[in-house]
Amino acid sequence: MAFRLINADCVQAMQALPDCSIDAIVTDPPYGLSPDGKARTWDDITDGRARGGFMGKAWDSAVPGVTWARQCLRVLKPGAHLIAFGGTRTIHRLTCAVEDAGFDVRDMLTWQYYSGFPKSLNVSIAIDKAAGAVREDMGPRRLPNGKAHEYNIGFGEGDGFKSSAVPSRITAPATDDAKRWAGWGTAVKPAYEPAVLARKPLIGTVAHNVLTWGTGALNIDACRYAYGDPAWPGPSDPSAPGGKIRPVRGAFGSEHDPPLPLVPPPPPHALGRFPANIYACPKPSRAEREQGCGHLAPMTAAEVTDRRPDSAGAKHARSGMTRTGNVHNTHPTVKPIGVMLWLCKLITPIGGTVLDPFTGSGTTGIAALRAGFDFIGIEREPDYVTIARARIVGDNPLFNIEAP
Repeated sequence: MAFRLINADCVQAMQALPDCSIDAIVTDPPYGLSPDGKARTWDDITDGRARGGFMGKAWDSAVPGVTWARQCLRVLKPGAHLIAFGGTRTIHRLTCAVEDAGFDVRDMLTWQYYSGFPKSLNVSIAIDKAAGAVREDMGPRRLPNGKAHEYNIGFGEGDGFKSSAVPSRITAPATDDAKRWAGWGTAVKPAYEPAVLARKPLIGTVAHNVLTWGTGALNIDACRYAYGDPAWPGPSDPSAPGGKIRPVRGAFGSEHDPPLPLVPPPPPHALGRFPANIYACPKPSRAEREQGCGHLAPMTAAEVTDRRPDSAGAKHARSGMTRTGNVHNTHPTVKPIGVMLWLCKLITPIGGTVLDPFTGSGTTGIAALRAGFDFIGIEREPDYVTIARARIVGDNPLFNIEAP
């Protein structure tokens, strides 16, 4: 197994790769969370990569466009698959770019994590605030166990950075309009992130393509959910519902027809449930994010989020300032290794090469190498290349590093 990290613009770097040389692309591109809420691609606007997006990052202002997707299509072998994550509000732009480039869109996958922080405006509070009305404090919000609900805010700098628990309060509507709109908000809690699954067109049939190029199919058995695996959020019982099934699918008939004989369900597969387009797992822990990075220069939460410790934004629960101490992996959007491992195994042939045009902090590289694949990672930001290399080598120091 070998990996290569390329510090360059991904479109330019892919132009240097040979045609039909890559077996799979698994990537987590920018989500294009632009400040004005408009979904754009790099091809839509000349400054599409410099407007500022998630946490003010310029690289997150727009999603990759058709120019990028055409390079992905060119370097992939016929029948090879691409999996690219996107935001729930912007994945449609990414998917259209992939399709317009010539891919066949095969499915939409979802990573479920359930722990997303609601980003909803309390309409009732907003109405009272606009009216200048003071709401009555009804006391602390209580958890089911009766304890007061608290959230953290960060303050200080350097080694003196700390977090402080602040109680969440319940207030009563002060105006009639606010009472009428009590309980209304502007968004639901985020609990999943989608990814488009696309395939480069086959040459001939699936059978001909897999025998000629080694690509074109999904490794079903390698990605089955073991019974009881929480990655499958559905029923964990290996038996069919009710314990019995009809021998003929869709044979419902009418009440006057003779009843069809019922037979026991087929035995469960030894490897687990058939993989679905859902994978459930928590967001990566601090330890997972930081593994291998201990020797890198640390940054405070204020430096990572580019916020002043005493600013109003820093005190918000969603500011990213709640982490205590310094951090070494400063990338703001790290995927779990488990998710990327499952995706790499799903679409990469045995002994194949995985390409990630947006390597970030290197999670796809860790996953690909763990699964026994070679890996090529492209990342434009030098600081992230350093982090990716540290995490990949830290995961297994025996990995062979090719020269860029």
